[in-house]
Amino acid sequence: MTKENVYDEQISPLVHKIIAICKEYEIALLLSAQLEDEDERELFRTTILPGTDEVSCEKFVHALNVIRPPSRPAMHMTTTHADGSQTLTAII
Repeated sequence: MTKENVYDEQISPLVHKIIAICKEYEIALLLSAQLEDEDERELFRTTILPGTDEVSCEKFVHALNVIRPPSRPAMHMTTTHADGSQTLTAII
């Protein structure tokens, strides 16, 4: 089992729960994990919730730029299907 599999199967569901709680209580969040895929290529999974107008932390945005330097805009979306399978969509 690769680190990517472990993240997808065990960590990602927990991250989704944490994101939901942070959104509900307007808690800013920066979470990043470094892992490898089956070809031992370095991967990062990073989530940022910079907060709302009332609760915001510009330091998180700066930290994100250190962790993942901006190159071009991209959005990643994971869809969990009823059968438990997941689809990752990258919009670049």
